[in-house]
Amino acid sequence: MDDDRQIAAIPSFWTRQYAYYLNEHRHPMNRMTHLFGIPIIIVTLIIGIYRKDWRIIAGGQIVGWAFQLVGHRIEGNKPALLKNPISFLMGPLMVITEFLELLGFTFHFAEEARKVVHGAPTRSASTAPASPPATSQSAAAK
Repeated sequence: MDDDRQIAAIPSFWTRQYAYYLNEHRHPMNRMTHLFGIPIIIVTLIIGIYRKDWRIIAGGQIVGWAFQLVGHRIEGNKPALLKNPISFLMGPLMVITEFLELLGFTFHFAEEARKVVHGAPTRSASTAPASPPATSQSAAAK
């Protein structure tokens, strides 16, 4: 089954949308540009509105989108937003989720989405300490 069909088969709407977004952002450099670009867009928008300064908003939009477009150029695909408008929400969700996961939080929808996108391991599985090998009682008694 190809990736698009596997993603389409995910029953949960948010998990499916997150998986679609992750599938469009596989290259680590593309993800990194989004981890910078999206916060720049959001923070400068908030500051610009608070200060009532459209130049801050415009500058943040230009810089933030430029970061993301460079990432998509590296990955060789178009922004997911052009293919699926709900990706407008998935970008900030990915950034928040990945930052919180670095702090130790886990999110079921993100783990499930990663399992579908090329069978990627979950963050908790990839960072969990290895279990000691199982021993039988008879071997332990010797």
